[in-house]
Amino acid sequence: MLTINSCSEQAPVKQEVVQENQEKTGWFSDARYGMFLHWAASCIYGGEISWSRAGDPPDSWHSGGKIDPVLYDDSFKIFNPTEYNPDEWVQLAKDAGMKYMVLTTRHHDGFSMFDTKYSEFKITHPESAYRKWIAGQNPSLNDDEINRKTDLVRQFADAVHKGGLKLGFYYSEPDWVREDYRIALTGRNFKGDSLNAAEQEAAEKAYQDFMYNQLEELTTGYGRVDLIWFDAIKPAHASEIGGKAAVWIDERTLEMLRKNQPGILINDRTGFSPDYVTNELRDTRYIPYLVAESCNKIGDPYWSFSSAGTVKPAQWIIDRLIINAGNNSNLLLNVGPGPDGRIPQMYYQPLLEAGKWLKENAQAFYGTHGGPYLFEKWGYSTFRDNKIFLFIKDAGDGILQLPGINLTLISAKTMSGAVLEFNPLSIIHQPSAFHKLNPK
Repeated sequence: MLTINSCSEQAPVKQEVVQENQEKTGWFSDARYGMFLHWAASCIYGGEISWSRAGDPPDSWHSGGKIDPVLYDDSFKIFNPTEYNPDEWVQLAKDAGMKYMVLTTRHHDGFSMFDTKYSEFKITHPESAYRKWIAGQNPSLNDDEINRKTDLVRQFADAVHKGGLKLGFYYSEPDWVREDYRIALTGRNFKGDSLNAAEQEAAEKAYQDFMYNQLEELTTGYGRVDLIWFDAIKPAHASEIGGKAAVWIDERTLEMLRKNQPGILINDRTGFSPDYVTNELRDTRYIPYLVAESCNKIGDPYWSFSSAGTVKPAQWIIDRLIINAGNNSNLLLNVGPGPDGRIPQMYYQPLLEAGKWLKENAQAFYGTHGGPYLFEKWGYSTFRDNKIFLFIKDAGDGILQLPGINLTLISAKTMSGAVLEFNPLSIIHQPSAFHKLNPK
């Protein structure tokens, strides 16, 4: 990695950092790196969250998984994460260099990981194995107190706040176990009967009320919430589906979220203008003025826990950080906690190794903007004020040719401080000192 200082009478680098809602989204763009956590009771089976549930999902983009729906839905009666310690999760995120954390509060399978009043399909259900364990550990508590201690989202939110990180909640707009959602989306009930327009409209209102109520709980009962990561088919892709593609939150819910949490950020999976866009399982490509995030997963094959899963190396993480920062995007990296409540040990080494590298190169990531050199064969760049950071994947013969932009270079050095020779459009350096990116 190289650092170059520049000057310009017109300061074109600074002029490029123009974003709508910059005051609101500033912390997000500065953070650059977050932890995504896909976790639900179904992790006891080691299959993909929601997608492994068999049956006939109402959304046309999924045809059903392999786990019997009765067994899947009853997984909370077995799921007992007695080793759950979100303080350890937060410490891992901080050691990895992450600045915010996003947890699944309710995925497409409809199971709520929090103590909601609006569904019995939740972690605080009387038959929940974890709730029974909490009750056994705390015989003097009443039911409300037991529910509060059983609420996995509450424990997570408290730990994230205590750790000084930003808090995000994932929330699924689809719900594959509620009949009102099925009717609203397809016009058919569980039996497959076609319903009239008035019945479909009533079902959609009921489901909208349900989402409103749950999201009100999440944005009033858990302290500061910095972002909601909605999940559904994006409006931009809805035309590819045909028919009614989604049941997104309505305007009343959006207004409530912004009233309850005035600074909250909302992604691009609703029918409204987003605060930031998400790119799933792919790196972001630079678009001027766009606030963006690439979400990816360190483990394979699933977003959620798999006992037979594999993990990507630290170099892969470093490459994602560089590529996305160079394209002015965050990286939200997913891990899948296990049935016992712990993040699998196999994730630690690559996360911590990448975190060590990130700590050594922090000034090139946090608080920077992608560019000013974009789509270059030699690599990626970020900048802050008059300082530009270069990440080189192909040093060639050691002479780096820079594009001609309205900047005057005044110094160039490696991150270790070694001074480099330069002229206005090139930097001369030994190829062996450049950072090498994995091409995949």
